[in-house]
Amino acid sequence: MNYQRIYDAIIERGKNRTLTGYQESHHIVPRCLNGTDDKDNLVSLTPEEHYLCHLLLVKIYPNNIKLVKAAMFMVSSNNNVKRNNKAYGWLKRQYSDYMRGPNNPQKLNPRKGERHHTYNRKIEFNFTDDGRKVLSDKMTGNKNPCAGVKPWNHPRATDYSKSVWKKADVIYQTWIDNNKPSYCKLYTLLNEKCYTNESKVIGPYMNMIKYFRDGWVPTQDTEWTKYK
Repeated sequence: MNYQRIYDAIIERGKNRTLTGYQESHHIVPRCLNGTDDKDNLVSLTPEEHYLCHLLLVKIYPNNIKLVKAAMFMVSSNNNVKRNNKAYGWLKRQYSDYMRGPNNPQKLNPRKGERHHTYNRKIEFNFTDDGRKVLSDKMTGNKNPCAGVKPWNHPRATDYSKSVWKKADVIYQTWIDNNKPSYCKLYTLLNEKCYTNESKVIGPYMNMIKYFRDGWVPTQDTEWTKYK
């Protein structure tokens, strides 16, 4: 069976129609395969189609553990009860309808609505050009408490992020040697395991890539060499 042809047909159908009602956004080229969040890499699908597409992706790329995990989450419920695409679609629509009503946590949050201390109180914001300039000036240059602070010295830096920044020279060389890959691929190359989307784990790599692209070279930064 040609799984790729079936997958492409579903994607093409999704691109050439307008869905009404509940729908889900799907990455045509998965992010774990270096797909982007660009508009041309996204398509709106019914939950049944979305479910089927993830199963097809596992068939097309059977050795990609990230795709396998994504499909597993869709296939199994919390009680490990297997469900088909019809059951998945029904559950997703039920949940969507439920969240539109009064049970939405955003509506129950005591910091929102009538119980919030700002309820029924007019709050004025100055969004004029002069107002924006005042706000900008308050955080410009030396007035910004974190201005010029390197990531490894930042007040919110964790032991984990500091340990990653200590290896910046090795990470930089790996980045150069592998034709400047994305942070997803770079993480996989350095850790010999699949990319994780946990921000606390991948965050330092994302930030470091930005530094590299801006021309930062760890071994040429005296502040970093002293830190290491």
